Amino acid sequence: MTEVANKSGLQDLIQEYMQAYFEANPVTASSWLGLHQYDARLPDLSQSSFARRIAHLKDLESRVGQLPAAATEGDKESRFDRDLLVRSIQEELFHLEDLRDHETNPMFYANLLDVSCYIKRDYAPLTERLEALVRHLVQVPAALEAGKATLEKALPKPVLETALIMYEGLITYYEQDVAATFAKANSPELTARFDQARETAVAALREFIQLLKTRLPQAHFNFAIGAEKYRKMLATGEMVDLPVEKVLEVGERNLADNLRQMREVCEKIRPGSSVQEIMQEVGKHHPTAESLVSDTRDKLEEVRQFLIDHKIVTVPSEVRCQVQETPPFMRWAFAFMDPPGPFETVATEAFYYLTPVEPEWTEQRKEEWLTKFDYYTLQDVSVHEAYPGHYLHFLHTQLVPQPFRKMIGAYSFVEGYAHYTEQMMLEEGYASEDLRYKVGQLVEALLRNSRYVVAIKMHTQGMSVDEATRFLMENAFMEETPARSEAVRGTFDPGYLNYTLGKLLILKLREDYKAEQGDKFNLQEFHDRLLAYGAPPLPLLRTMLLERDNGEIL
Repeated sequence: MTEVANKSGLQDLIQEYMQAYFEANPVTASSWLGLHQYDARLPDLSQSSFARRIAHLKDLESRVGQLPAAATEGDKESRFDRDLLVRSIQEELFHLEDLRDHETNPMFYANLLDVSCYIKRDYAPLTERLEALVRHLVQVPAALEAGKATLEKALPKPVLETALIMYEGLITYYEQDVAATFAKANSPELTARFDQARETAVAALREFIQLLKTRLPQAHFNFAIGAEKYRKMLATGEMVDLPVEKVLEVGERNLADNLRQMREVCEKIRPGSSVQEIMQEVGKHHPTAESLVSDTRDKLEEVRQFLIDHKIVTVPSEVRCQVQETPPFMRWAFAFMDPPGPFETVATEAFYYLTPVEPEWTEQRKEEWLTKFDYYTLQDVSVHEAYPGHYLHFLHTQLVPQPFRKMIGAYSFVEGYAHYTEQMMLEEGYASEDLRYKVGQLVEALLRNSRYVVAIKMHTQGMSVDEATRFLMENAFMEETPARSEAVRGTFDPGYLNYTLGKLLILKLREDYKAEQGDKFNLQEFHDRLLAYGAPPLPLLRTMLLERDNGEIL
């Protein structure tokens, strides 16, 4: 009886955490998790609200620590849930107390003003969704007022400049894309209310933009979070509690290995040619503007069947992701997966978006854009985004019975798993007859390797944006403009090392699992077990997959 009560106590604390999280983060609950009872709600952005959330998290952490040992003793599943709860609490506290995103990053507020969730999914009748959108827009001025009062006077210049671009984009989005959607509603009364809410929101945005511009002269380049916070970020978010120097050493070693492989592959393709020359040649082989979607859709079927025929990982559903051109209001990237939230029950379609050329572009610009979709890189991206990457991961997450495990996602697992599949598929023989596919895979790997190194060095060793740009140009073979864009991203996304970090964590876990299993090792079983827990931190997942975990995670 006591054991049941103890386990009930853990589950009660998990439920308390989840409910409080949804209340504190209603935009995330609605747009990312698919809990539409939180539609049209923005969080309380007052300093007292942040203080209350911090106090509740600390109290909750204390109560988890006071659970009797019998609550988890001898029960791996309960220990896993307890440790996942503690990790989630600590990660949130890190963002609230150490990084203080709401005070130091003006993009924090832009993320609350995105209303695309009401447009892109048909989870309710259009008029009902647009009604919620209007109620959301009405709250924009108050959210921005909170930002004015809370944001530090002097902000990092790369972050500030990126935020200005985001807010200008929001105005365009409200005035064009959202307005076009309201025209479809055929409701003069609703449209009139939208027009009024939009005008007020846009006026508040313009005022906020002007305030941010006045802070440009005081902007600085002290964007680094520092070595101690970087270590804590990895420890709380990814449960990788290692010296930053050790993490960097592992990443630099993987970068060197991939650079060596790239040079060897290019030499095999055409002896005496440079990597850049081979990449330019590969880039010439791409779909036409008209065939981009259909070519990608056909290749996805080929990859999906390869998974089944070669028993790589279970494909748990006959439902396909829908390959479509990216809607105009979402064209910030050239390709990405947009699955529904894990709790979505109506609009359950997943979309694999490919951003097309625009009709008004010159022929030269169209050709330059399509070279990004060379068949070899596109296939690698499709493996990452769809099969067996993000989309297949989403299908497995749908089968996870525990709601708490469904909602928690470690950056290093989500992106690390998808990135891992790119290399794994070639290792298992997919497209092995053409070395250009290996070039495509290594191009993406070197980009993620370079992010890994510059993220750590920019935030712990004083690397500048200019130095990071040169590093990306030299090691990821990028042109200066995209390399600088990647370097700037690193100033406000210090965790974008997690693509490679997660991949390396999975490769080490697979190696250790295989050593334990011996002749019984089965790749499909490993992948199915890997995906059975959602997207938890990988060091925690080791405790569930391994009988003897020696703690060596990298």
